[in-house]
Amino acid sequence: MKKNISNQSMDATLQTFLENLSSKETPKSEPQPADTQEQASEAVQETANEPMPEQTDETPQVVRRISGKQRRASLEEYKETFLPVPSIEDRKPVFLSRSTRDALDRIVRMFGERKMSVSGLVENIARQHLAIYGEDIEAWRKL
Repeated sequence: MKKNISNQSMDATLQTFLENLSSKETPKSEPQPADTQEQASEAVQETANEPMPEQTDETPQVVRRISGKQRRASLEEYKETFLPVPSIEDRKPVFLSRSTRDALDRIVRMFGERKMSVSGLVENIARQHLAIYGEDIEAWRKL
């Protein structure tokens, strides 16, 4: 059964819908006369109690995939930096926890050359650290 709706009732329904829609939108800040400023401050207080949505960056985050070629290149860079067999003279003992020692031993066995050791890896890590932060450490020492 079809419902007959007159043009006037459709216009009224449309008008009601548009009013409801516009009341849901946030009003733009416009200069307000003195008598309506109280209403505006009440509206601000009401919205202050509502949780604010999280603000996100306007720029979209791009997730980049790392190719196998890039992984191999980074592995080669890692090997060149930390896994060459160092020449260590005047050796001194350094103590590590068992878990750290095991983790380093695993790295050396997987990626190091035949004569590479955990001591050599620790030597290379320490040398790299001193090369990067040596000047800063001297400046901090003088503070």
